[in-house]
Amino acid sequence: MAETTGGSDMGIGLGLFLGLVAVLAAIAMAGTAYMSALAEEGETMQLLSGISLTVALLAGGIAVAAIHIYER
Repeated sequence: MAETTGGSDMGIGLGLFLGLVAVLAAIAMAGTAYMSALAEEGETMQLLSGISLTVALLAGGIAVAAIHIYER
């Protein structure tokens, strides 16, 4: 029997995936904030911009945590 086991790349993969989600959410936030600035009644775009910011921050934080949790 083997006494050692191979490490998992779960932390790196999960970190990359959540980092990509954070980048996409940040792009969505910038787009909706710009659309809100152009619109006269842009409350809906402001709400979507806030939600996108929340998703970006949470995904980025969880990505960092996943890398630390699953490190070898």
